[in-house]
Amino acid sequence: MFVRIQIQEVSRLQDCKNVFFNQLQRAFEQLIQNNDLRKIEVQVKATPLTPEEAIGATQRQDYVLLKGKERLLQAEVMGYRGQAFTSSLGDFAGSLADVLKLPLDNDFFRAIYVATLNAVACSAGKVSNTVHCRNEGPEKCCRQVVQYFRQNFTCPRIVMLGYQPALAEALVKEFPVYVLDLDPTNIGKTINGVEIFDGCKDAAQCLNQADVIFATGSILCNGSIDNYYNTGKPLVLYGTTGAGAAAFMNIPRFCPESLNGRKDFYHRK
Repeated sequence: MFVRIQIQEVSRLQDCKNVFFNQLQRAFEQLIQNNDLRKIEVQVKATPLTPEEAIGATQRQDYVLLKGKERLLQAEVMGYRGQAFTSSLGDFAGSLADVLKLPLDNDFFRAIYVATLNAVACSAGKVSNTVHCRNEGPEKCCRQVVQYFRQNFTCPRIVMLGYQPALAEALVKEFPVYVLDLDPTNIGKTINGVEIFDGCKDAAQCLNQADVIFATGSILCNGSIDNYYNTGKPLVLYGTTGAGAAAFMNIPRFCPESLNGRKDFYHRK
């Protein structure tokens, strides 16, 4: 997936000024103030999930979680869960105040921040489905993606940020699709009819040819969001990572099979 952009690669796409995160941070802090969360010590525990915990038993075995190239980090706040994809592994425990003070200058800290934001947004009722779908969920999701784009964009040319095989294969059968990825094992290949372009070198050309951007929420964690936000083209996020940001920033999100982040709901599943 599109999650390992290095700083020098981002700068070749566009000078990243953290405009998006500055706006997102202000919105998040306003939510915390409105809900009086600064007055209490909200404990945050963030830990990476195993593939089985994250996605369960799926028919396909080519999802990035199952290939071990990324992990799903999960934050728990006040009985609610938020998640974020990251290629950086580690645990974190601290207060909400500690999370707000994190320097958002690397993939791991951004993943902690985003996962926590998702959990808090869920607790405040800004968004409900902040937990990754499991078992048959990914297959159900890809069967709905073509209809989503037909209803909202008619017959668009799509640039997809992050190679998600099931979604890409469904879309490429119906629309012109340019898939951008940074995994060297994928770049330059055509897999099951999906041609995969270099997420750095080919980004500008693919964007120029596309009508809509369909992006993994991981562009939040890898810091590349500013390269695709406010480009003048519609941006649609997919996955659980972008749940809270999509709600705060009024960005459409496609994630029809994701689960409620409330802890007791999650355990019933």
